[in-house]
Amino acid sequence: MFRQTLLVLASIVLSFSTTQSQSHPVGSDHSAAVSSSLPRSPFIAGERLSYDVSWADFIVAGELTIQTDERRSFDGIDGFHVTAQARTVGLVSGLALKVNDVYDSFINASNLQPFRAEKHSRHGKKQAQSSVVIDQEHRTARVANGRTLEIPPDTYDIAGLIFAIRGMDLTLGKVRTLTVLEDEKLYTIKVQPESRERITTRTGNFDTVKIATTMVRGKENDKLYNLRMYITDDARRLPVLITAEPSWGSVRVELTSATPAPVPQKPAPKTRG
Repeated sequence: MFRQTLLVLASIVLSFSTTQSQSHPVGSDHSAAVSSSLPRSPFIAGERLSYDVSWADFIVAGELTIQTDERRSFDGIDGFHVTAQARTVGLVSGLALKVNDVYDSFINASNLQPFRAEKHSRHGKKQAQSSVVIDQEHRTARVANGRTLEIPPDTYDIAGLIFAIRGMDLTLGKVRTLTVLEDEKLYTIKVQPESRERITTRTGNFDTVKIATTMVRGKENDKLYNLRMYITDDARRLPVLITAEPSWGSVRVELTSATPAPVPQKPAPKTRG
């Protein structure tokens, strides 16, 4: 269900909804870098980002890993291979439902759009896999069973979406409309930088841009669980924090490590009166 995997940045967040209910799917000065209207590449070969996911009263309910594996030729296309894995851990995995979802995206280095995607999922004892070939030029997507879908411009698979957001123009108030292809269905969302905020996580202090997501077309949850993403206001555009507020409890996805490591910012020195 799309409700389970709505944005890989919080795919564990939304996968927990299956343990609560089974419902139908939703049909420093860095201003120069951030204000640029040109798309930028968010890809660094070898980058690995790890997150802890806390939910309700559970200290850590899941783990999320996002990484750029390599850049090479795939099917004759110069591209990046990126992977996102979301899994439950601890009490949630033992008492509720074991979730282990792996998303692979192959992204064209020339236009930073996906041309192939794969998904391997496990929810309890149920396992599934799927794949899709995306033709951005002809605006079609061919799924594993041979079915062909018409797609609009700016269509992304789940894993590729996070990198699209990292590379977008972060001018405050500037809205970007994206389409997400998941389980042979298309969902349209709006992504908007709301404000600049300085936040503190276990990895340090960061100047960030807070990004809001809104469902344009879907059957429920047009606010996407009030999902907010905090991306560093620097050249790396690291997602250091994700928050969501579904009906079954608040969720926090927090960066715990990054390779190569980010440079945390020191608190501002106190002035004496």
